Amino acid sequence: MRKVLTPARGAMMAALVAGLAMPAVAQSQLRQALETGEQATREAEQVQERINQLDDQRSDMVSEFRTLLQRTQAAQLYARQQEKVVESQRRELESLQSQLERVDEITAQTTPMLIDMISDLEAFVKADLPFKLEERTESINSLRAAMENPQVPIVEQYRLIIEAYKREMEYGRTVSTWPAEIDIEGKPVMVDMFLYGRVALVYLSPDRKYAARYDRASASWVPVASKFKEDIAEAIKVAKGTTTPKVLYAPATRLDVES
Repeated sequence: MRKVLTPARGAMMAALVAGLAMPAVAQSQLRQALETGEQATREAEQVQERINQLDDQRSDMVSEFRTLLQRTQAAQLYARQQEKVVESQRRELESLQSQLERVDEITAQTTPMLIDMISDLEAFVKADLPFKLEERTESINSLRAAMENPQVPIVEQYRLIIEAYKREMEYGRTVSTWPAEIDIEGKPVMVDMFLYGRVALVYLSPDRKYAARYDRASASWVPVASKFKEDIAEAIKVAKGTTTPKVLYAPATRLDVES
Protein backbone atom coordinates (compact mmCIF):
# COMPACT_ATOMS: atom_id res chain seq x y z
CA MET A 1 0.00 0.00 0.00
CA ARG A 2 1.36 3.42 -0.98
CA LYS A 3 1.59 6.06 1.85
CA VAL A 4 0.79 9.64 0.89
CA LEU A 5 1.55 12.65 3.11
CA THR A 6 -1.24 15.09 2.31
CA PRO A 7 -1.30 18.83 3.25
CA ALA A 8 -4.18 18.13 5.67
CA ARG A 9 -2.08 15.66 7.61
CA GLY A 10 0.79 18.13 7.89
CA ALA A 11 -1.61 20.80 9.16
CA MET A 12 -2.98 18.47 11.83
CA MET A 13 0.47 17.71 13.12
CA ALA A 14 1.18 21.43 13.44
CA ALA A 15 -2.18 21.99 15.16
CA LEU A 16 -1.46 19.28 17.72
CA VAL A 17 1.72 21.04 18.70
CA ALA A 18 0.03 24.42 18.91
CA GLY A 19 -3.08 23.06 20.73
CA LEU A 20 -1.16 22.14 23.80
CA ALA A 21 -1.33 25.79 24.90
CA MET A 22 -5.09 26.39 24.08
CA PRO A 23 -8.08 26.45 26.52
CA ALA A 24 -10.30 23.37 26.91
CA VAL A 25 -13.09 24.65 24.60
CA ALA A 26 -10.63 25.57 21.93
CA GLN A 27 -8.92 22.27 22.39
CA SER A 28 -12.26 20.45 21.88
CA GLN A 29 -12.93 22.38 18.69
CA LEU A 30 -9.41 21.74 17.57
CA ARG A 31 -9.75 18.04 18.30
CA GLN A 32 -12.98 17.91 16.30
CA ALA A 33 -11.31 19.70 13.43
CA LEU A 34 -8.38 17.32 13.63
CA GLU A 35 -10.69 14.31 13.54
CA THR A 36 -12.46 15.78 10.55
CA GLY A 37 -9.08 16.33 8.88
CA GLU A 38 -7.99 12.81 9.77
CA GLN A 39 -11.18 11.46 8.24
CA ALA A 40 -10.53 13.46 5.10
CA THR A 41 -6.98 12.18 5.05
CA ARG A 42 -8.13 8.57 5.24
CA GLU A 43 -10.60 9.18 2.48
CA ALA A 44 -7.85 10.76 0.42
CA GLU A 45 -5.66 7.73 1.04
CA GLN A 46 -8.50 5.46 -0.09
CA VAL A 47 -8.99 7.54 -3.22
CA GLN A 48 -5.23 7.40 -3.89
CA GLU A 49 -5.23 3.63 -3.36
CA ARG A 50 -8.10 3.31 -5.82
CA ILE A 51 -6.17 5.45 -8.27
CA ASN A 52 -3.16 3.19 -7.80
CA GLN A 53 -5.29 0.11 -8.43
CA LEU A 54 -6.79 1.66 -11.54
CA ASP A 55 -3.29 2.53 -12.73
CA ASP A 56 -2.18 -1.07 -12.18
CA GLN A 57 -5.24 -2.32 -14.04
CA ARG A 58 -4.48 0.10 -16.87
CA SER A 59 -0.91 -1.21 -17.05
CA ASP A 60 -2.20 -4.79 -17.14
CA MET A 61 -4.70 -3.91 -19.86
CA VAL A 62 -2.00 -2.18 -21.91
CA SER A 63 0.25 -5.21 -21.58
CA GLU A 64 -2.62 -7.55 -22.54
CA PHE A 65 -3.51 -5.31 -25.47
CA ARG A 66 0.07 -5.40 -26.74
CA THR A 67 0.11 -9.18 -26.41
CA LEU A 68 -3.18 -9.46 -28.33
CA LEU A 69 -1.87 -7.05 -30.95
CA GLN A 70 1.26 -9.16 -31.44
CA ARG A 71 -0.85 -12.32 -31.72
CA THR A 72 -3.14 -10.63 -34.22
CA GLN A 73 -0.20 -9.49 -36.32
CA ALA A 74 1.29 -12.99 -36.19
CA ALA A 75 -2.08 -14.49 -37.21
CA GLN A 76 -2.37 -12.02 -40.09
CA LEU A 77 1.17 -12.86 -41.24
CA TYR A 78 0.38 -16.60 -41.08
CA ALA A 79 -2.86 -16.04 -43.00
CA ARG A 80 -1.01 -14.17 -45.77
CA GLN A 81 1.57 -16.93 -45.92
CA GLN A 82 -1.16 -19.57 -46.18
CA GLU A 83 -2.80 -17.59 -48.96
CA LYS A 84 0.47 -17.83 -50.90
CA VAL A 85 0.61 -21.59 -50.21
CA VAL A 86 -2.97 -22.06 -51.38
CA GLU A 87 -2.27 -20.02 -54.52
CA SER A 88 0.85 -22.09 -55.21
CA GLN A 89 -1.12 -25.32 -54.77
CA ARG A 90 -3.85 -24.01 -57.06
CA ARG A 91 -1.31 -23.30 -59.79
CA GLU A 92 0.26 -26.73 -59.29
CA LEU A 93 -3.17 -28.37 -59.52
CA GLU A 94 -3.85 -26.53 -62.77
CA SER A 95 -0.47 -27.67 -64.08
CA LEU A 96 -1.19 -31.29 -63.13
CA GLN A 97 -4.59 -31.09 -64.77
CA SER A 98 -2.98 -29.78 -67.92
CA GLN A 99 -0.41 -32.58 -67.82
CA LEU A 100 -3.16 -35.17 -67.40
CA GLU A 101 -4.90 -33.82 -70.46
CA ARG A 102 -1.63 -34.04 -72.36
CA VAL A 103 -1.14 -37.63 -71.13
CA ASP A 104 -4.50 -38.59 -72.60
CA GLU A 105 -3.51 -36.97 -75.87
CA ILE A 106 -0.10 -38.66 -75.89
CA THR A 107 -1.71 -42.00 -75.03
CA ALA A 108 -4.09 -41.65 -77.96
CA GLN A 109 -1.12 -41.02 -80.26
CA THR A 110 1.19 -43.64 -78.71
CA THR A 111 -1.15 -46.65 -78.71
CA PRO A 112 -1.27 -46.99 -82.54
CA MET A 113 2.53 -46.71 -82.62
CA LEU A 114 2.90 -49.54 -80.09
CA ILE A 115 0.49 -51.73 -82.05
CA ASP A 116 2.54 -51.09 -85.19
CA MET A 117 5.72 -52.03 -83.30
CA ILE A 118 4.19 -55.38 -82.37
CA SER A 119 3.09 -55.99 -85.96
CA ASP A 120 6.59 -55.17 -87.21
CA LEU A 121 8.11 -57.53 -84.66
CA GLU A 122 5.73 -60.29 -85.73
CA ALA A 123 6.61 -59.77 -89.39
CA PHE A 124 10.30 -59.90 -88.51
CA VAL A 125 9.92 -63.19 -86.63
CA LYS A 126 8.03 -64.73 -89.56
CA ALA A 127 10.78 -63.67 -91.97
CA ASP A 128 13.57 -64.69 -89.63
CA LEU A 129 15.13 -68.09 -89.16
CA PRO A 130 12.59 -70.44 -87.53
CA PHE A 131 14.29 -70.90 -84.18
CA LYS A 132 12.45 -70.97 -80.85
CA LEU A 133 9.27 -70.13 -82.71
CA GLU A 134 6.97 -71.24 -79.93
CA GLU A 135 8.71 -69.03 -77.38
CA ARG A 136 8.90 -66.01 -79.67
CA THR A 137 5.27 -66.36 -80.85
CA GLU A 138 4.09 -66.60 -77.26
CA SER A 139 5.98 -63.39 -76.49
CA ILE A 140 4.15 -61.57 -79.30
CA ASN A 141 0.79 -62.94 -78.13
CA SER A 142 1.56 -61.70 -74.61
CA LEU A 143 2.29 -58.23 -75.99
CA ARG A 144 -1.06 -58.12 -77.79
CA ALA A 145 -2.84 -59.24 -74.63
CA ALA A 146 -1.10 -56.47 -72.66
CA MET A 147 -2.24 -53.89 -75.22
CA GLU A 148 -5.85 -55.05 -74.81
CA ASN A 149 -5.70 -55.08 -71.01
CA PRO A 150 -6.91 -51.74 -69.53
CA GLN A 151 -5.15 -52.57 -66.26
CA VAL A 152 -1.72 -52.40 -67.92
CA PRO A 153 -0.46 -48.79 -68.08
CA ILE A 154 0.85 -47.55 -71.39
CA VAL A 155 4.30 -47.11 -69.84
CA GLU A 156 4.34 -50.82 -68.94
CA GLN A 157 3.12 -51.75 -72.42
CA TYR A 158 5.99 -49.79 -73.92
CA ARG A 159 8.49 -51.43 -71.55
CA LEU A 160 7.30 -54.94 -72.49
CA ILE A 161 7.60 -54.20 -76.20
CA ILE A 162 11.11 -52.78 -75.80
CA GLU A 163 12.13 -55.87 -73.80
CA ALA A 164 10.87 -58.09 -76.63
CA TYR A 165 12.90 -56.07 -79.15
CA LYS A 166 15.99 -56.41 -76.94
CA ARG A 167 15.57 -60.19 -76.82
CA GLU A 168 15.40 -60.33 -80.61
CA MET A 169 18.51 -58.17 -80.86
CA GLU A 170 20.30 -60.46 -78.43
CA TYR A 171 19.59 -63.48 -80.64
CA GLY A 172 21.63 -61.82 -83.38
CA ARG A 173 24.70 -61.41 -81.15
CA THR A 174 24.95 -64.90 -79.67
CA VAL A 175 25.45 -68.49 -80.65
CA SER A 176 23.33 -71.19 -79.06
CA THR A 177 22.52 -74.86 -79.38
CA TRP A 178 19.66 -77.02 -78.18
CA PRO A 179 18.33 -80.54 -78.89
CA ALA A 180 15.30 -80.88 -81.13
CA GLU A 181 13.31 -83.57 -82.86
CA ILE A 182 12.65 -83.06 -86.56
CA ASP A 183 11.17 -85.15 -89.34
CA ILE A 184 13.81 -86.46 -91.76
CA GLU A 185 12.79 -88.76 -94.62
CA GLY A 186 9.49 -89.47 -92.89
CA LYS A 187 10.87 -90.40 -89.51
CA PRO A 188 11.60 -88.40 -86.33
CA VAL A 189 15.29 -87.81 -85.66
CA MET A 190 16.94 -86.14 -82.65
CA VAL A 191 19.45 -83.51 -83.76
CA ASP A 192 21.49 -80.69 -82.28
CA MET A 193 20.24 -77.33 -83.51
CA PHE A 194 22.81 -74.55 -83.78
CA LEU A 195 22.16 -70.86 -84.30
CA TYR A 196 24.95 -68.59 -85.61
CA GLY A 197 23.39 -65.35 -84.46
CA ARG A 198 21.19 -64.55 -87.43
CA VAL A 199 23.76 -65.74 -89.94
CA ALA A 200 22.55 -69.33 -90.14
CA LEU A 201 20.44 -71.98 -88.49
CA VAL A 202 21.76 -75.51 -88.94
CA TYR A 203 21.35 -78.93 -87.40
CA LEU A 204 23.55 -82.00 -87.08
CA SER A 205 22.58 -85.46 -85.93
CA PRO A 206 24.81 -86.99 -83.23
CA ASP A 207 26.03 -89.66 -85.70
CA ARG A 208 26.76 -86.88 -88.24
CA LYS A 209 24.62 -88.65 -90.76
CA TYR A 210 22.30 -85.74 -91.20
CA ALA A 211 23.28 -82.11 -91.49
CA ALA A 212 21.27 -79.27 -93.03
CA ARG A 213 20.76 -75.54 -93.03
CA TYR A 214 17.52 -73.60 -93.17
CA ASP A 215 17.04 -71.82 -96.49
CA ARG A 216 14.93 -68.67 -96.20
CA ALA A 217 14.16 -68.48 -99.91
CA SER A 218 12.54 -71.89 -100.06
CA ALA A 219 11.52 -71.93 -96.36
CA SER A 220 12.91 -75.45 -96.07
CA TRP A 221 15.87 -77.42 -94.79
CA VAL A 222 18.65 -77.93 -97.33
CA PRO A 223 21.37 -80.56 -96.78
CA VAL A 224 24.86 -79.12 -96.41
CA ALA A 225 28.07 -80.38 -97.92
CA SER A 226 29.98 -82.90 -95.87
CA LYS A 227 32.87 -80.44 -95.52
CA PHE A 228 30.72 -78.32 -93.21
CA LYS A 229 29.81 -81.15 -90.81
CA GLU A 230 33.06 -80.92 -88.89
CA ASP A 231 32.71 -77.15 -88.56
CA ILE A 232 29.13 -77.51 -87.36
CA ALA A 233 30.17 -80.14 -84.81
CA GLU A 234 32.92 -77.85 -83.57
CA ALA A 235 30.52 -74.93 -83.35
CA ILE A 236 28.10 -76.99 -81.26
CA LYS A 237 30.91 -77.81 -78.85
CA VAL A 238 31.77 -74.09 -78.55
CA ALA A 239 28.12 -73.27 -77.83
CA LYS A 240 27.97 -76.00 -75.19
CA GLY A 241 31.20 -74.73 -73.62
CA THR A 242 33.05 -77.99 -74.06
CA THR A 243 35.79 -76.40 -76.18
CA THR A 244 37.44 -73.02 -76.55
CA PRO A 245 35.92 -70.41 -78.89
CA LYS A 246 37.44 -70.18 -82.35
CA VAL A 247 36.69 -68.95 -85.88
CA LEU A 248 33.71 -70.83 -87.25
CA TYR A 249 32.53 -71.33 -90.80
CA ALA A 250 28.92 -71.92 -91.70
CA PRO A 251 26.62 -71.79 -94.73
CA ALA A 252 24.50 -68.64 -94.65
CA THR A 253 21.73 -66.85 -96.53
CA ARG A 254 20.68 -63.19 -96.61
CA LEU A 255 17.80 -62.02 -94.43
CA ASP A 256 15.12 -59.95 -96.21
CA VAL A 257 12.10 -58.56 -94.36
CA GLU A 258 9.18 -57.30 -96.41
CA SER A 259 7.61 -54.06 -95.14
